[in-house]
Amino acid sequence: MSGGCDHAVEHMYYYLDSEMTWYRRMRIRRHLRRCGGCCDAYEFETRLKKLIRERGRSEPPPELFESLRALIRQEAADEPEA
Repeated sequence: MSGGCDHAVEHMYYYLDSEMTWYRRMRIRRHLRRCGGCCDAYEFETRLKKLIRERGRSEPPPELFESLRALIRQEAADEPEA
């Protein structure tokens, strides 16, 4: 892996989240245009991030809330009185 690849991979998530300076974004963008391996990694990470964002919006099942309530009640019942 070249130094450019190391830099691109190290900063991939900052690039995806637009959490870097304009200059650094341009450097990584230029590298991605020239490096097929890093471009493939970028495309994979972009698809993965999109999938997580889309699937992460589903509501948790009602059973989860009931289980949490039961655990909280149990924890409260097990605590000694102060």
